Amino acid sequence: MNVFGTHPVEPVDGYCLSYPMRATVQACHPRNLPVLLAREGVRPVHDVTVWFTGGPKDPFVSGVLNADRQRADAALAMLDGRIGSRPDLTVLNLTAIDRLSHVYWQETEPGSPVPEADQAVLRAYQLADRVLGQLLERLDDHTSLLAFSEIGFGPLRSYRSVNDVLAAAGLLTLGPDGTPDWSRTTAFEAVQGAQGVNLNLAGRYRDGTVRPADRARVLADVAAVLEEHINPATGTRFLTRAVPREELHAGPAADAAPDLVLDPADWRYLPLGDPFWSGRTNRMLQSGWHRRDSYWAGAGAAFTAGRGGPARPLDIAPTLLTMLGLDPARDLPGTALTAPALRPAPAGAS
Repeated sequence: MNVFGTHPVEPVDGYCLSYPMRATVQACHPRNLPVLLAREGVRPVHDVTVWFTGGPKDPFVSGVLNADRQRADAALAMLDGRIGSRPDLTVLNLTAIDRLSHVYWQETEPGSPVPEADQAVLRAYQLADRVLGQLLERLDDHTSLLAFSEIGFGPLRSYRSVNDVLAAAGLLTLGPDGTPDWSRTTAFEAVQGAQGVNLNLAGRYRDGTVRPADRARVLADVAAVLEEHINPATGTRFLTRAVPREELHAGPAADAAPDLVLDPADWRYLPLGDPFWSGRTNRMLQSGWHRRDSYWAGAGAAFTAGRGGPARPLDIAPTLLTMLGLDPARDLPGTALTAPALRPAPAGAS
Protein backbone atom coordinates (compact mmCIF):
# COMPACT_ATOMS: atom_id res chain seq x y z
CA MET A 1 0.00 0.00 0.00
CA ASN A 2 1.59 3.24 -1.23
CA VAL A 3 5.19 1.99 -1.04
CA PHE A 4 7.70 4.21 -2.82
CA GLY A 5 9.28 2.62 -5.88
CA THR A 6 6.31 0.37 -6.71
CA HIS A 7 5.22 2.41 -9.73
CA PRO A 8 4.85 1.52 -12.53
CA VAL A 9 3.04 -1.32 -10.86
CA GLU A 10 4.21 -4.90 -11.50
CA PRO A 11 2.14 -8.09 -11.13
CA VAL A 12 2.58 -9.53 -7.64
CA ASP A 13 1.28 -12.54 -5.76
CA GLY A 14 -1.29 -10.42 -3.98
CA TYR A 15 -2.51 -6.84 -4.20
CA CYS A 16 -0.67 -3.58 -4.76
CA LEU A 17 -1.75 0.03 -4.58
CA SER A 18 1.43 1.66 -5.85
CA TYR A 19 3.05 5.03 -5.13
CA PRO A 20 2.66 6.88 -8.45
CA MET A 21 4.64 10.04 -9.15
CA ARG A 22 1.89 11.50 -11.33
CA ALA A 23 -1.87 11.20 -11.66
CA THR A 24 -2.86 7.89 -13.27
CA VAL A 25 -5.63 5.30 -13.24
CA GLN A 26 -3.13 2.47 -13.77
CA ALA A 27 -1.59 2.31 -10.31
CA CYS A 28 -3.00 -0.98 -9.03
CA HIS A 29 -2.61 -4.72 -9.30
CA PRO A 30 -4.92 -6.29 -10.21
CA ARG A 31 -6.43 -3.60 -12.41
CA ASN A 32 -9.87 -4.08 -10.84
CA LEU A 33 -8.60 -3.48 -7.29
CA PRO A 34 -10.31 -0.04 -7.06
CA VAL A 35 -13.62 -1.72 -7.88
CA LEU A 36 -13.10 -4.37 -5.19
CA LEU A 37 -12.22 -1.67 -2.64
CA ALA A 38 -15.16 0.53 -3.64
CA ARG A 39 -17.50 -2.35 -2.78
CA GLU A 40 -16.09 -2.08 0.77
CA GLY A 41 -16.65 1.69 0.79
CA VAL A 42 -12.95 2.42 0.33
CA ARG A 43 -11.78 4.88 -2.34
CA PRO A 44 -8.02 5.46 -2.07
CA VAL A 45 -6.49 8.59 -3.58
CA HIS A 46 -2.86 9.26 -4.51
CA ASP A 47 -0.62 11.87 -2.91
CA VAL A 48 -0.06 13.52 -6.28
CA THR A 49 -3.74 14.41 -6.43
CA VAL A 50 -3.44 16.42 -3.19
CA TRP A 51 -0.67 18.95 -3.78
CA PHE A 52 0.23 22.00 -1.71
CA THR A 53 0.10 25.21 -3.73
CA GLY A 54 0.01 27.78 -0.95
CA GLY A 55 -3.79 27.91 -0.91
CA PRO A 56 -6.20 27.61 2.06
CA LYS A 57 -5.15 25.28 4.84
CA ASP A 58 -8.35 23.36 5.59
CA PRO A 59 -8.98 21.80 2.15
CA PHE A 60 -5.35 20.72 1.81
CA VAL A 61 -5.10 19.22 5.31
CA SER A 62 -8.43 17.43 4.92
CA GLY A 63 -7.33 16.00 1.57
CA VAL A 64 -4.02 14.73 2.94
CA LEU A 65 -5.66 13.15 6.00
CA ASN A 66 -8.34 11.56 3.84
CA ALA A 67 -5.66 10.00 1.61
CA ASP A 68 -4.09 8.28 4.64
CA ARG A 69 -7.46 7.24 6.06
CA GLN A 70 -8.55 5.66 2.78
CA ARG A 71 -5.29 3.76 2.22
CA ALA A 72 -5.40 2.54 5.82
CA ASP A 73 -8.96 1.32 5.31
CA ALA A 74 -7.82 -0.45 2.14
CA ALA A 75 -5.03 -2.19 4.04
CA LEU A 76 -7.44 -3.26 6.79
CA ALA A 77 -9.89 -4.63 4.22
CA MET A 78 -7.11 -6.80 2.78
CA LEU A 79 -5.73 -7.77 6.19
CA ASP A 80 -9.17 -8.92 7.31
CA GLY A 81 -9.66 -11.05 4.20
CA ARG A 82 -12.60 -9.00 2.94
CA ILE A 83 -10.82 -8.83 -0.42
CA GLY A 84 -9.41 -12.20 -1.33
CA SER A 85 -7.60 -14.36 1.20
CA ARG A 86 -5.73 -12.92 4.17
CA PRO A 87 -2.19 -11.91 3.19
CA ASP A 88 1.03 -13.22 4.73
CA LEU A 89 2.42 -9.69 4.75
CA THR A 90 0.79 -6.25 4.67
CA VAL A 91 2.91 -3.13 4.13
CA LEU A 92 1.19 0.23 4.61
CA ASN A 93 2.88 3.59 4.01
CA LEU A 94 1.18 6.56 5.66
CA THR A 95 2.39 9.94 4.40
CA ALA A 96 0.25 12.58 6.15
CA ILE A 97 2.86 13.29 8.84
CA ASP A 98 5.48 13.93 6.18
CA ARG A 99 3.23 15.95 3.87
CA LEU A 100 1.93 18.22 6.64
CA SER A 101 5.25 18.59 8.48
CA HIS A 102 6.77 20.07 5.32
CA VAL A 103 4.39 23.01 5.22
CA TYR A 104 2.95 23.37 8.74
CA TRP A 105 5.95 22.61 10.94
CA GLN A 106 5.92 26.24 12.14
CA GLU A 107 2.67 25.50 13.99
CA THR A 108 4.54 23.10 16.31
CA GLU A 109 7.31 25.50 17.34
CA PRO A 110 7.39 27.32 20.72
CA GLY A 111 5.30 30.46 20.69
CA SER A 112 3.05 29.30 17.85
CA PRO A 113 -0.33 31.04 17.97
CA VAL A 114 -2.08 27.96 16.55
CA PRO A 115 -3.91 25.94 19.26
CA GLU A 116 -2.89 22.30 19.51
CA ALA A 117 -6.30 21.11 18.34
CA ASP A 118 -5.82 23.01 15.08
CA GLN A 119 -2.21 22.00 14.40
CA ALA A 120 -2.03 20.08 11.14
CA VAL A 121 1.00 17.99 12.14
CA LEU A 122 -0.63 16.91 15.41
CA ARG A 123 -3.77 15.84 13.51
CA ALA A 124 -1.59 13.68 11.25
CA TYR A 125 0.01 12.00 14.27
CA GLN A 126 -3.41 11.41 15.81
CA LEU A 127 -4.58 9.72 12.63
CA ALA A 128 -1.48 7.52 12.54
CA ASP A 129 -2.11 6.59 16.18
CA ARG A 130 -5.68 5.54 15.37
CA VAL A 131 -4.50 3.39 12.48
CA LEU A 132 -1.81 1.76 14.61
CA GLY A 133 -4.45 1.09 17.25
CA GLN A 134 -6.61 -0.70 14.68
CA LEU A 135 -3.63 -2.78 13.61
CA LEU A 136 -2.71 -3.64 17.21
CA GLU A 137 -6.24 -4.95 17.74
CA ARG A 138 -5.58 -7.52 15.02
CA LEU A 139 -2.44 -9.02 16.59
CA ASP A 140 -2.59 -12.67 17.64
CA ASP A 141 -0.15 -15.52 18.26
CA HIS A 142 0.76 -15.55 14.58
CA THR A 143 0.65 -11.84 13.74
CA SER A 144 3.14 -9.14 14.68
CA LEU A 145 3.46 -5.45 13.84
CA LEU A 146 6.55 -3.45 12.90
CA ALA A 147 6.12 0.33 12.78
CA PHE A 148 8.88 2.69 11.70
CA SER A 149 9.75 5.82 9.76
CA GLU A 150 12.93 6.14 7.73
CA ILE A 151 13.03 9.89 8.48
CA GLY A 152 12.41 12.31 11.29
CA PHE A 153 11.52 15.99 10.98
CA GLY A 154 12.70 19.38 12.13
CA PRO A 155 12.45 23.10 11.39
CA LEU A 156 13.49 24.66 8.09
CA ARG A 157 14.38 28.32 7.79
CA SER A 158 15.40 28.59 4.14
CA TYR A 159 16.93 26.83 1.19
CA ARG A 160 20.20 27.88 -0.43
CA SER A 161 20.64 27.56 -4.18
CA VAL A 162 23.83 25.56 -4.68
CA ASN A 163 23.66 26.46 -8.37
CA ASP A 164 24.16 30.11 -7.34
CA VAL A 165 27.28 29.11 -5.42
CA LEU A 166 28.59 27.16 -8.40
CA ALA A 167 27.82 30.04 -10.76
CA ALA A 168 29.69 32.52 -8.55
CA ALA A 169 32.73 30.25 -8.72
CA GLY A 170 32.55 29.99 -12.52
CA LEU A 171 31.52 26.35 -12.43
CA LEU A 172 28.04 26.91 -13.89
CA THR A 173 26.91 29.34 -16.57
CA LEU A 174 23.30 30.30 -17.23
CA GLY A 175 22.01 30.88 -20.74
CA PRO A 176 19.63 33.65 -21.83
CA ASP A 177 16.60 31.58 -20.78
CA GLY A 178 17.91 31.14 -17.23
CA THR A 179 18.76 27.46 -17.63
CA PRO A 180 22.35 26.13 -17.60
CA ASP A 181 24.46 26.59 -20.69
CA TRP A 182 25.72 23.04 -20.67
CA SER A 183 28.64 23.78 -22.98
CA ARG A 184 30.05 26.08 -20.25
CA THR A 185 28.93 24.22 -17.13
CA THR A 186 31.16 21.99 -15.00
CA ALA A 187 28.79 21.05 -12.15
CA PHE A 188 25.14 21.52 -11.19
CA GLU A 189 22.76 20.76 -8.36
CA ALA A 190 21.00 17.39 -8.34
CA VAL A 191 17.27 16.90 -7.87
CA GLN A 192 15.72 18.00 -4.56
CA GLY A 193 16.05 15.63 -1.64
CA ALA A 194 19.21 14.08 -3.07
CA GLN A 195 21.19 16.95 -1.50
CA GLY A 196 23.87 16.49 -4.10
CA VAL A 197 25.85 17.91 -7.00
CA ASN A 198 26.63 16.23 -10.29
CA LEU A 199 29.54 16.85 -12.61
CA ASN A 200 28.67 17.56 -16.23
CA LEU A 201 30.49 14.41 -17.26
CA ALA A 202 31.21 13.70 -20.91
CA GLY A 203 29.69 10.38 -21.97
CA ARG A 204 27.04 10.60 -19.25
CA TYR A 205 25.48 13.81 -20.53
CA ARG A 206 25.02 14.86 -24.12
CA ASP A 207 26.92 18.15 -23.67
CA GLY A 208 29.30 16.96 -20.98
CA THR A 209 32.35 19.14 -20.40
CA VAL A 210 34.29 17.09 -17.85
CA ARG A 211 36.42 14.27 -19.23
CA PRO A 212 36.13 11.01 -17.25
CA ALA A 213 39.91 11.08 -16.79
CA ASP A 214 39.55 14.44 -14.99
CA ARG A 215 36.64 13.43 -12.79
CA ALA A 216 38.57 12.97 -9.53
CA ARG A 217 40.43 16.27 -9.86
CA VAL A 218 37.34 18.30 -10.81
CA LEU A 219 35.31 16.62 -8.07
CA ALA A 220 37.86 17.71 -5.48
CA ASP A 221 37.85 21.28 -6.85
CA VAL A 222 34.05 21.50 -6.74
CA ALA A 223 33.95 20.03 -3.22
CA ALA A 224 36.50 22.61 -2.03
CA VAL A 225 34.39 25.49 -3.39
CA LEU A 226 31.23 24.21 -1.71
CA GLU A 227 32.91 23.47 1.61
CA GLU A 228 34.28 27.03 1.78
CA HIS A 229 30.91 28.67 1.10
CA ILE A 230 29.56 30.77 3.98
CA ASN A 231 25.84 30.67 4.75
CA PRO A 232 24.78 34.34 4.80
CA ALA A 233 22.01 33.56 7.30
CA THR A 234 24.41 32.26 9.96
CA GLY A 235 27.83 33.64 9.04
CA THR A 236 29.25 30.12 9.30
CA ARG A 237 30.00 27.44 6.73
CA PHE A 238 27.01 26.13 4.83
CA LEU A 239 28.29 22.55 4.70
CA THR A 240 30.07 20.24 7.06
CA ARG A 241 31.39 18.42 4.01
CA ALA A 242 30.75 17.62 0.35
CA VAL A 243 31.20 13.84 0.31
CA PRO A 244 32.10 11.84 -2.83
CA ARG A 245 29.44 9.22 -3.41
CA GLU A 246 32.04 6.45 -3.36
CA GLU A 247 32.46 7.05 0.38
CA LEU A 248 28.74 6.51 1.02
CA HIS A 249 27.44 4.03 -1.53
CA ALA A 250 28.50 0.70 -2.97
CA GLY A 251 26.99 -1.81 -5.34
CA PRO A 252 25.88 -1.92 -8.97
CA ALA A 253 23.50 1.09 -8.67
CA ALA A 254 25.91 3.40 -6.84
CA ASP A 255 26.56 5.47 -9.95
CA ALA A 256 22.92 6.64 -9.86
CA ALA A 257 23.71 8.70 -6.75
CA PRO A 258 24.97 12.30 -7.08
CA ASP A 259 28.73 12.69 -7.56
CA LEU A 260 28.86 14.72 -4.35
CA VAL A 261 26.47 14.38 -1.40
CA LEU A 262 26.16 17.58 0.65
CA ASP A 263 26.08 17.38 4.45
CA PRO A 264 24.61 20.65 5.82
CA ALA A 265 26.27 22.22 8.84
CA ASP A 266 22.91 23.53 10.09
CA TRP A 267 19.91 21.46 9.03
CA ARG A 268 17.65 24.49 9.20
CA TYR A 269 19.37 25.67 6.00
CA LEU A 270 19.42 23.15 3.18
CA PRO A 271 20.35 22.83 -0.51
CA LEU A 272 17.50 23.94 -2.76
CA GLY A 273 17.80 21.22 -5.40
CA ASP A 274 17.35 21.36 -9.16
CA PRO A 275 15.31 24.54 -9.80
CA PHE A 276 13.04 22.86 -12.37
CA TRP A 277 11.55 20.50 -9.78
CA SER A 278 11.90 22.70 -6.71
CA GLY A 279 9.74 25.30 -8.44
CA ARG A 280 7.07 22.80 -9.38
CA THR A 281 6.81 21.41 -5.86
CA ASN A 282 6.60 24.88 -4.26
CA ARG A 283 9.66 24.01 -2.24
CA MET A 284 10.22 27.58 -1.06
CA LEU A 285 6.89 27.45 0.82
CA GLN A 286 8.12 24.71 3.17
CA SER A 287 8.83 25.21 6.88
CA GLY A 288 10.00 21.71 7.82
CA TRP A 289 12.35 19.10 6.42
CA HIS A 290 13.60 15.60 7.08
CA ARG A 291 16.05 14.62 9.82
CA ARG A 292 18.20 11.52 10.12
CA ASP A 293 16.88 10.39 13.50
CA SER A 294 13.49 8.72 13.74
CA TYR A 295 11.87 5.77 15.53
CA TRP A 296 10.93 2.12 15.27
CA ALA A 297 8.67 -0.09 17.38
CA GLY A 298 7.60 -3.73 17.27
CA ALA A 299 4.71 -5.57 18.91
CA GLY A 300 3.59 -9.16 18.93
CA ALA A 301 5.20 -12.57 19.14
CA ALA A 302 8.08 -11.63 16.82
CA PHE A 303 9.47 -9.05 19.24
CA THR A 304 10.93 -9.06 22.73
CA ALA A 305 9.34 -6.62 25.18
CA GLY A 306 11.67 -3.78 26.06
CA ARG A 307 14.16 -4.69 23.32
CA GLY A 308 14.55 -1.11 22.13
CA GLY A 309 17.87 0.18 20.94
CA PRO A 310 19.02 1.87 17.74
CA ALA A 311 18.20 0.54 14.30
CA ARG A 312 18.91 1.44 10.68
CA PRO A 313 16.71 1.42 7.57
CA LEU A 314 18.66 -1.54 6.21
CA ASP A 315 17.53 -3.58 9.23
CA ILE A 316 13.94 -3.57 7.93
CA ALA A 317 14.38 -6.22 5.21
CA PRO A 318 15.86 -8.95 7.47
CA THR A 319 13.27 -8.07 10.13
CA LEU A 320 10.37 -8.63 7.72
CA LEU A 321 11.86 -11.91 6.52
CA THR A 322 12.24 -13.28 10.05
CA MET A 323 8.70 -12.13 10.88
CA LEU A 324 7.58 -14.31 7.96
CA GLY A 325 9.60 -17.26 9.27
CA LEU A 326 12.19 -16.98 6.49
CA ASP A 327 15.96 -16.91 6.79
CA PRO A 328 17.55 -13.74 5.36
CA ALA A 329 20.32 -14.39 2.87
CA ARG A 330 23.72 -14.47 4.54
CA ASP A 331 24.93 -11.53 2.48
CA LEU A 332 21.84 -9.38 3.13
CA PRO A 333 22.97 -6.29 5.05
CA GLY A 334 21.25 -5.34 8.26
CA THR A 335 20.26 -7.09 11.48
CA ALA A 336 16.80 -8.41 12.29
CA LEU A 337 15.07 -6.51 15.10
CA THR A 338 12.95 -9.51 16.03
CA ALA A 339 13.22 -11.71 19.12
CA PRO A 340 16.52 -13.65 19.21
CA ALA A 341 14.72 -17.01 19.03
CA LEU A 342 13.37 -16.12 15.58
CA ARG A 343 16.71 -15.12 14.09
CA PRO A 344 18.75 -17.59 12.05
CA ALA A 345 21.78 -19.04 13.77
CA PRO A 346 25.15 -17.55 12.70
CA ALA A 347 27.18 -19.47 10.15
CA GLY A 348 28.74 -22.58 11.67
CA ALA A 349 26.39 -22.70 14.65
CA SER A 350 24.50 -25.87 15.45
